[in-house]
Amino acid sequence: MKTKLLDVKQNIILKPNVDTQFVCVADNDVNVSVDLEKAVNVELLVMYRIKDKNIKVETVSKHKVPNTSCTVEVKGVLDDGGKSDYVGNISIDENAQQTASFLEDKVLVIGKNIKNHSQPILEINANDVKASHGATTGRVDKNQLYYLMSRGFTKYEAQTMLVTAFFESTITKIKDDKVKLEVKKLLRMHD
Repeated sequence: MKTKLLDVKQNIILKPNVDTQFVCVADNDVNVSVDLEKAVNVELLVMYRIKDKNIKVETVSKHKVPNTSCTVEVKGVLDDGGKSDYVGNISIDENAQQTASFLEDKVLVIGKNIKNHSQPILEINANDVKASHGATTGRVDKNQLYYLMSRGFTKYEAQTMLVTAFFESTITKIKDDKVKLEVKKLLRMHD
């Protein structure tokens, strides 16, 4: 599986011919559509960290032929004043049998005055498929924060460590080391 870091534009349409892992670090609104017109496996990893602004993220997985798979993982961190709106759509055509599609949205809240909205949409017109979704929103664990601060870290340093750990589970999935390093740089820009 090859890995590609997406050049973030507002609207991205992907039509992969081979198994591909797409990685996107968003700091503005983004819409990523994956059109599966060949029997390929795709992984889409979207990450963002927002403070004092709004972001709208939309992903669409369109399964048009049999034997496709697409996993979409969206991870976001909302700091003070951050607002996110996520719409994830899985669309499986009637002839796209033996398709597997999964959608996951996880948001970590570290600030005040935040708003998060997640809307999964599954349009399934075939009967031999696997399709599911999950979404979670949670705050930084106060016990973990206290533990790190009791070890001499400032609150900011402790929060930064917890945010890094939150993203790390997704970053470790990135198969290309150069892309991994670039993603880490992009996520730090929001500190």
